[in-house]
Amino acid sequence: MDLRCRFKMPEESIPKEAAYQIINDELMLDGNPRLNLASFVTTWMEPECDKLIMASINKNYVDMDEYPVTTELQRYEI
Repeated sequence: MDLRCRFKMPEESIPKEAAYQIINDELMLDGNPRLNLASFVTTWMEPECDKLIMASINKNYVDMDEYPVTTELQRYEI
């Protein structure tokens, strides 16, 4: 699906809330992962998992020298 055919972001800046709403509305058109019973996907997590993901989302997991603790944590079975 080519979003450029359906929607064009403005040339000038818009309020961050408006940009969020535009993108969030587009993402709502995706399928609902909770209804996907044909593959192994995570459809729900404890709130603590969401917090951990958001706390580490800006880390570059490929850079193992810069983030050695993160690299080590990947070896654990959680």
